[in-house]
Amino acid sequence: MVQLTRENFDEEVTEAVGRVLVDFWGPGCGPCRVMESVLEAVAARHPEVKVAQLDVAEHPDIAWAFRIVSVPTLLLFRDGVPVGEIVGAVPASRVEKLLAAA
Repeated sequence: MVQLTRENFDEEVTEAVGRVLVDFWGPGCGPCRVMESVLEAVAARHPEVKVAQLDVAEHPDIAWAFRIVSVPTLLLFRDGVPVGEIVGAVPASRVEKLLAAA
């Protein structure tokens, strides 16, 4: 998984071609830790999708720009544009449905 920062967010997400699934997470968030293994499994099954994480505690300005108010939140980007969202811890099957729809 790509670790996102203020320095690489645009290059890795908003300027990227193709699909990027961004996990907005926070330290100390139990459901966020659960999603880590789910996202690793999804990334292994979908190498064509870049999976990335952004720590909202370290980068609240980016989270605010995308109206992230709860973690974990997954945003799916296609060619730099948000096209889908999941809020909360969910099973891999729900993430798979999001990927299939976009």
